[in-house]
Amino acid sequence: MQIIEEDVNADELCTRREYARWLVRINSLLERNPKLRIVPCKSLSGTVVAAFNDVDVEDPDIESIQALAEAGVIPSQLLGKHYGSDGSKGQGGIYFFPERFISRYDLINWKAQVDYEVKPDIVEQISRTKMSYMDVREINSEASLGLFMDMLAGEKSIARRVFGQSKRFQPNKPSTKAQAAVALTSGRMAKAISNELSRLEAERSSRQAEMAEIRSQLFDSGDIQRWWDKKFSEERARGFEVEKLYIAARCDLEEELIVQEKNYAEDLKEKAAMDCQRQLLLNLKDEVDEMSGRLESERATYVAEKCTLQDTLSDLQTKLEGLLDTKSRSEAEKEALRILRSWVEDEARKSQARAKVLEEVTRRWRWGNHA
Repeated sequence: MQIIEEDVNADELCTRREYARWLVRINSLLERNPKLRIVPCKSLSGTVVAAFNDVDVEDPDIESIQALAEAGVIPSQLLGKHYGSDGSKGQGGIYFFPERFISRYDLINWKAQVDYEVKPDIVEQISRTKMSYMDVREINSEASLGLFMDMLAGEKSIARRVFGQSKRFQPNKPSTKAQAAVALTSGRMAKAISNELSRLEAERSSRQAEMAEIRSQLFDSGDIQRWWDKKFSEERARGFEVEKLYIAARCDLEEELIVQEKNYAEDLKEKAAMDCQRQLLLNLKDEVDEMSGRLESERATYVAEKCTLQDTLSDLQTKLEGLLDTKSRSEAEKEALRILRSWVEDEARKSQARAKVLEEVTRRWRWGNHA
């Protein structure tokens, strides 16, 4: 039987929603007086009038809040008064404000209405009794008679158990969840809880007595001994079977160990061979690295020689071009000399022909003179 959830922190402030839920839960479970019992509304049909404008049928605590309103513990629109459940005047309806922290006034007022039955002469008794709180005038004028009845209870009152020997009631101050728990277990519920614990203890004692009687009967009839003998025989047979299985498993493991040792020896040989191959590969790698170094050096030499040859080739190409130019000029001069020689020869032949003509003319002239 759980009234308050397990994950609740006692030092946190208690909301009106939580206190309403816990109050209805503990009352419905432990209250034995039908006149004071509050039964949660298990279903809300469309014909049921909602007690508050801010608590609809989808609210998880609608059953508890509606039950308190229908029982008259909380002022609601079911009573036809346009005041909020916290004493403030509602705007456009009556509101419960479920997420607000519950005040000290509501904490005691709700609980007192559930716990106390109003007596005929209670009003007169209240009027002639001096209250022990200095700030009684700050209490809402709509307070129930149950609240004042609780104050008349003195040291046994719910307020004293919750707030201790305080001189000021401070009705508007919010309450913690620890104070709510103390209030819930005070008053009539303290006796109900005690009775419930006594009943549970009696049931536990009765069950233990029945178990002891059954155990005694079983011992007297020998059923337990026979059952233990049977279980012992079964366990002994099972032990023999387990021992056989153990021996067989041990033999299998020994054979497996021999096989594994052979495999291990072969693995060692393979490992040695692989180590040898690895060493050979390392040696080959060193040789390859050395050859790579030599090739790199030779490549550098080749590149240098290639550059030198290219420079030499460029020089030779330049010289060849110069020789070709010289050859071209020589051939041109040779051709010019050949042409000049041909012209000179032609001129010489012409001169020889003229000389012969002149010689013939001279000879004829001389011949004419002699004649």
